[in-house]
Parts: sequence; C-alpha cells; structure tokens
Amino acid sequence: MTKPHDSDLMQHADGELDALDTSDPAARAKLDALGQGKELVRGHLELAADAVPDAKFAAMWQQIGKSLDHVHVDEVPQPARDGVAKRVRHWFERFRGHILTGVVSAGAVAALALVLRPGAHDDGITTSPIDVRPAAYRPTEIESIDTPAGNSSILSLQDEDGNTTVIWVTPEDTVQGI
Repeated sequence: MTKPHDSDLMQHADGELDALDTSDPAARAKLDALGQGKELVRGHLELAADAVPDAKFAAMWQQIGKSLDHVHVDEVPQPARDGVAKRVRHWFERFRGHILTGVVSAGAVAALALVLRPGAHDDGITTSPIDVRPAAYRPTEIESIDTPAGNSSILSLQDEDGNTTVIWVTPEDTVQGI
C-alpha cells in the first residue's frame, strides 16, 4: 500500500476527498493533528468574535447599510442632461471594443468572401460546383439508358422556354402497329 501524501490528507480532513486509506499510523496521526488544529483555529475565531461588543457590530452593519442605500446595482450611470451628440459619444466610448471587434470581423469575412469566390473565366462567367439554374435551362446530360426487358428512346427538345428531355420506355413484347 502506498502512503497518502500530505495534500491528500488535508483534502480528506476538509471533506474534499472521500476515499482515503488511513490505515497507516503516521497518516492517522496527521489526520488527528489536522482536526485538532482546525478546532483550535475555529475556537480562537469564535472567542475573538464574542469579544467584540454587539454595539460595534451594529454600528458596522449600519455603516454598510448606509453605503448600500446610495448604490443601485441595476442602474447604469448615464450622463446627466447631456446633448444627443455627447450621449452618442459616451455610448461609443463604452462599447468601442465591441464595435471595433464587429467591424474587424465583418471586414475579415468580406475579404475571405472575395478571396474564396469561384474564379471568373475570360468570358466573365463564373463557375460553381453546383448548377443552380432551373432544370429547364440545364443542358441534357442523358445520352443513353439501359432498359431491361424493354426499349428506350431519349428525346432532347430545346425552345425559347428552355430544355426538355423526354425518356420513352416500351416493353420488348409490344407489337408495333397495334
């Protein structure tokens, strides 16, 4: 078995460490000494607090109460009756770090958008990995199709409204002319 370190014994004495092997006589003696030291300090502090007259405590609490009467936590100090320009300047002074961070972030995002945008060809058309045009304006990409137990025909029609692809499938056992 390993002997517990002094820091582990102190944590155990303070109730911060639950499981600790205290079978070692030296560790047990240290724990007892820590407990006695804690009781001595607690007793001394209680006696010192009892030695202070109650009137002195009452005066201290009264002084604290007076100082708290003048402070309101939920009120933010505002410039008293200043003009609009002065209030705006005070607002910018209070939040300039936030505003500056926002401006720098927006500039960085704009620079990244410009740098990472899709490249332009000589004809001025930008390319994108995703074709975002409506299906009617996309070129036909079907050239042939395998149709088991049937025949298929692909028709690509183009007019002023865009492209249309028709896939016509007929079963093999269909007799022509019926």
